[in-house]
Amino acid sequence: MINESNKLAICFSGDMIRFIEAEDWHGTMNVTNVARTPVPKKFDFSIIGDHDYVPQIAGLIDATLENFSTSLASARVCIDRRLALRKNFAVDKGLTDDEIRRHIEWELEQVLIAPRDEYNVDYLFNELYNSKKDVVVFAAVRTAIVKYLREIFQKTKVSLETIDLDLFASARILNNVYSDELAGASALVDFNQSGIGVTYFLNGVYTLSADLPTVVDDKRFDAWTTDMVSSQIDKVLQHLTENVEENFCVADLQRIYLAGPLPHSSLVDELTKARPAADIKIMEPFENIHKQLNIESQMLIDEQGEEFIACLGMVV
Repeated sequence: MINESNKLAICFSGDMIRFIEAEDWHGTMNVTNVARTPVPKKFDFSIIGDHDYVPQIAGLIDATLENFSTSLASARVCIDRRLALRKNFAVDKGLTDDEIRRHIEWELEQVLIAPRDEYNVDYLFNELYNSKKDVVVFAAVRTAIVKYLREIFQKTKVSLETIDLDLFASARILNNVYSDELAGASALVDFNQSGIGVTYFLNGVYTLSADLPTVVDDKRFDAWTTDMVSSQIDKVLQHLTENVEENFCVADLQRIYLAGPLPHSSLVDELTKARPAADIKIMEPFENIHKQLNIESQMLIDEQGEEFIACLGMVV
């Protein structure tokens, strides 16, 4: 019998696939399995349409799931935010759903680089209390990417339940772990193999996001010095703060959470110099999360738990 309380998250990020299984445990989430497996090709635009690669990647997924519950039937899949076109914009309060959708379609016309029917589009509407306006963010994913993922999961033992971006999954887990700390303005700085993203929250509500440039002064982000990383993050935070103050409300940035594998151990100290008024901390995604893990899974989150933030956000 299929246990519908069991949830499976599978996240594609660079040349690694990460897995988390969780179950309902007395009304709370209980993580029961954590795993990761390397893949020979990065999951990016270059592999879309490579049908010969599908059986290989499907086989790697099934091989990893051999150690997971046999009751799992579907997977919640997370992909890199950079595989989607995204835009945030402020909207007047009181708009109807139809008015928001028309606004989104107008915004889409300004940014899409291919015909509209080649994209799957979804949006998030967040009402911001004590704010001049509310916020809408939409994400447009090429239909070819969705079809490719469906093709992969048609060959695995689990079906494709839903697709989301790591941006939104990471935001969910921040709210799950630190819900009591998010009054006022907060920022999440998310590091992964593809780049560095920054998300701005007002009272825990997703408000704006931006990605750091991947190259500055002919240097890729993963070769930047500590002060370069800090400087680029500070610039993006300043830009987002100005946008928030102009469109929503005036709010001093009170805390900054660093997520994912940090490029430099001294980054917290460097950011503290740039932002002395902010409380800066490294995010612990499994903090306050109930777990019943085997030795291998426990070692994995002890040593690389920061890499599973988005994956964990898919099962909360």
